[in-house]
This record gives sequence, structure tokens and C-alpha cells, in this order.
Amino acid sequence: MAGPAGVEFPGQKKGQRMRMRGTKQASADAQKRMRKQLQRLLDEPEKVMPDMVWTGKLPWGRIDPVTKSLKELRKVIDHRTNRNWLRKRMMSKKGGGVAKALAGSLVAALDDEIGMVATFKHPIYGNGAFVRKGDAKPASMVGMQHVHHPRLRLLPWEEHAKKGWWLFSWRGGFVCTGNKPEVPTGWVLDQLSRNEFSSKESNEVQLIGDLNPEDVANSTIGEIGYIRMNFHDGTVVGLRGDVFEDRGVKDGFIQPLALGMMPPKISEIVDAELMWRPEGWPENEALPEAATERVKEVLDGWLGLSVSEKFLWNMLKQAVLANLESGFVVGDAWVHESDVDACIALFSGGKEEQDAARWIIAKLHEEWRGVTIDGEGEAEWLEKETVIRSRSTTLHNFLKACWAEFGYSLLIDMGLNDDDASSTWQKQLDKPAPFNNFLKKVISAKQESDRISRIPWFDTNIEGLCGEVQSLVLNAARNGLGKANSAAKKLRKSIEIAAVGWAWLSTHGKESGNEWHFEQAARDKGGEWVPSLKGLWGAAEKLLSDDFDEGEKSAELYVKAMEKFRKSCGEQTKLPSL
Repeated sequence: MAGPAGVEFPGQKKGQRMRMRGTKQASADAQKRMRKQLQRLLDEPEKVMPDMVWTGKLPWGRIDPVTKSLKELRKVIDHRTNRNWLRKRMMSKKGGGVAKALAGSLVAALDDEIGMVATFKHPIYGNGAFVRKGDAKPASMVGMQHVHHPRLRLLPWEEHAKKGWWLFSWRGGFVCTGNKPEVPTGWVLDQLSRNEFSSKESNEVQLIGDLNPEDVANSTIGEIGYIRMNFHDGTVVGLRGDVFEDRGVKDGFIQPLALGMMPPKISEIVDAELMWRPEGWPENEALPEAATERVKEVLDGWLGLSVSEKFLWNMLKQAVLANLESGFVVGDAWVHESDVDACIALFSGGKEEQDAARWIIAKLHEEWRGVTIDGEGEAEWLEKETVIRSRSTTLHNFLKACWAEFGYSLLIDMGLNDDDASSTWQKQLDKPAPFNNFLKKVISAKQESDRISRIPWFDTNIEGLCGEVQSLVLNAARNGLGKANSAAKKLRKSIEIAAVGWAWLSTHGKESGNEWHFEQAARDKGGEWVPSLKGLWGAAEKLLSDDFDEGEKSAELYVKAMEKFRKSCGEQTKLPSL
């Protein structure tokens, strides 16, 4: 009898074999591995069956779905060498998907050759190969054909887990605990022994990272922060917080534990608690309720596999720090709001920055306001809260965050006039310079301005020869005698003005060698004015001295000296009133 006609597809080459999507030709090594796994399944098919340790009963005499599936699996195992029976069972619509997957896998185990293998890709359980036989779900067939793999053999029972039935798998056993998650003895320790984070036992607790076992055993917050996990079988695990910053770990800590149970809800069998407080927090004082709630949210997200462990420790600390309702929070430390000096000491920065920060903090307290500052120096203002939180520990970033709000008022308080304060504030706002240098320059400029302001008429326009002398005095005060002497050499407009320049040079002993700059008439006139100009400069030196004392009335001496100079040079215009 002729065989069935072959079906050819458009574009198909003569004799070309078609394969299903998601399959590939098995290499010699792949065939060898699959043959070994399938042979183990054929030799020990009971390994696919979890022990039912649940002793409860369902209402109305109903049989639980796991027990039903176990009975179906027993039937398949009893016919494990009957190829025809298995082929019918792997395609049957009755009897449950778990038994169907086992039947198809046993058919594959009985086949002489393994030509094509299907590929299994899962974001959590990883990748694997299996022989597809029948129409069972790929995940179920993977679990059956990798029955000696503690995690993968849970996959066929996913539908049962969705209905509320709990299964645990480890190297020492495979059990169903019924409709309640009851941790089997030995399950936690086996999971820890295969975890990429190595643990050690001490004082009857499991430690991951360098921790004090007594702290973990007694639920004590020590010098090193950690997460305390209390499994419902009594196993206690302490995880040092900074171990999660190791980015070289591939699978993390919590996910491998969760994959040892079905459904993978590790939060149902363990209670996790953060054992960390900010540096400086009172030892016997509880955290605010908002902080405690936020910490719980982060831990629940971690146990639910929705929080990356790379960021977990920082998220937990931030859950606490961002919800403290008073005081100063700088980096990971806390200081009471009454201790401003201790707060300033937590920052790095110069004396000028410290003084500016202290002034801003006083303003915030005065206005009953607070601020949250991120690591880049961006501010979020808080109304009716006096807490000051700063992730950055540099005073530069603190001042940068507060400059738009308080910079102008700070400059006014430092003594700058309105115009100077406005322009200086805007310049620093537009293009922030390092605050330590910036404030030093502001203070230096202000001190210079204060020094200059001691000289009478420093901001008044004086006409005539007295005005020329006043300009030289102010030039020397601002820029030094060298600059003033250079300016004196250039006075040329008239004989009288040139005479002022010669008198200035003569007063300071710089006339020698500069004669050629001045006509003889200017030198003669200027020579007559030297005594009065020396008196004027002497009064100016007292005003500009670091030892200046307002009680000596140096300003009056300067006014008298200027008046004497006016008369000596024959200036008719009277001096402006002060």
C-alpha cells in the first residue's frame, strides 16, 4: 500500500525536512545529555511525585487536586514500558496535564534516537532543552525531563500552585504541604548551601557577611547594619547590608530561595526586619511610623522579587532617612535639631562655608521650614517641618541647593549693599563657583570696601586739584602704592595737575629718575605742596591701617589735612560737606 502523500510548501527544496519553530537539531553532546536525563526518568519515575505531607481534608469529601494528579501519575508509571498506551495518554484531554507531560517524556525515553530537541527559555528559571512529545505544556515537560533538578521539577505543578497548593523541592526531598506553606525541615539550609552568597552557622544562626552572631540571635542592632530573616521553621538568617553591593553575583540571594518552592512566594514563609538605625539616632527610640511602613514596603518588594538587590540596601536606608520628621539628616547620620554645630561637623567644607550654612539653618528654623537636598545639590522645600535632610555631605552642595532661596539675604547680612548683593547673588546662581573660594572673595571684597569707606569722600566726586589727590589716595588704597605712583606719572593736563603728580611722587620718595616726566614749573609748584600732601597721606595711612581705631578721630585729621592741601595749592573751590 502506498504511503500518504507528502506535503510540500512553496519554496521548499526537494527532500528538505521541515522543523517546528523553537526546535533545533540535537548535537552529539546534547543527545548524550538528554539520553542520560531520560534514562534517569525511566529508571526512577517516582521522583516526579512529591510526598503529600498534608493531612487535612476538603469539605464535602472532595479529593484535593494534588492527590488526584498523584493517582494519575501512578497509572502512567505503571504503564511506563507500554509505548502505545503512553502515546494515547500524552494526547488525552483527560487526566490532567502533569500526567500527560510524564507520559510524553516516557515516550521520549523509550525512543531509540533523539533527533530534534525543543528549546525552553524562561526569564527566571533559565534556558533548557527537552524532547517534545504530545501536547503537554513545555514547562511541564521540562520539569519531567529534568526531574533530578530541584527547581525545574516544580514546573509541572504550576497550575496546582495557582489554586493554592504549596510544594517545596530541595536535594533532600520533594513535598506538598497542602494549602498552607509549611517549611520542611532541611529546606532552608539546603537552599542556603547552594546560594551564591555563602553562609556560615554561628550561635545557631546563619550569617551572610561579617556579623556579630549574638546581635542576630538576639535581634540587636549593632555597629553593622543587616537584615534579619526569621523563617517559619525557626531558621534565623542575618544578611549584612553591604553584601548586596557585590555586582558580581549573578542570581542574587532571594530569587534562588523563592525558586525552591511553588508558588515562589518566599514572603509567606519568612519575616524580614531591617536592623539598622542612622548614626546618632537615640538607642532606645523607635523610628517614626512612616519610616517603619516604608521599610516594610521595600522589604515586601524584595521578597516579592520586584526590588533589585543591587539597590536594596540603599533603598532601605533611604526609607528610614527620608521619613525622619525632625533634626538633621546628613548622609547616613542623624543629629538633634538643637545641635547645629554637630550638624555642621557632618559636612566637609571651609570656615566660610560653615558660617554661611549656620546662617541658613538659623533662617530655616526661624521660618519653621525644612529642606531635602539630593546628592547633586537640588532642593525640595518643606513647609511647617524643621527637618533638614541632605544626601550630600559637602557644604558646597548644601549652599548650592539653598542659594536661590537664601543667597541674596545672606549677602545683605554680610554687609553688601542692595546692588552689589543682587549682582553677586545672580552671578553665583547662574554659574556656581566653589562656595569656599566664592565666599572668601566676597568677604575679602567686603573688608576692602569697608577699609576704603573709612576715607572721607570715598564715594563723592571732588573737583579740582583736591579731586586729583583724592583719586591718587583711593587708587593707592585699592590697588597699592605702585599703581598710584604710575598714575601720578601720567598727570599731564596742566602745570597744576602735573604738579600734583610730582608732589605725590616726592611725598613717597619716588621723584628721583622721574624728572624728565615733568616740566620745571610743575616740579617747582609740586615741591611747595609736598609738606601738606605728606600730612594728608599720613592721615590716610591711619585710616587704612589694620589697627584703625574710630576713637582716634582719624577721619577728622584727614579732612583737616585735605583742607590744608587745598589752601597750599591755592584751590578756590571748597571741599564738599561730609
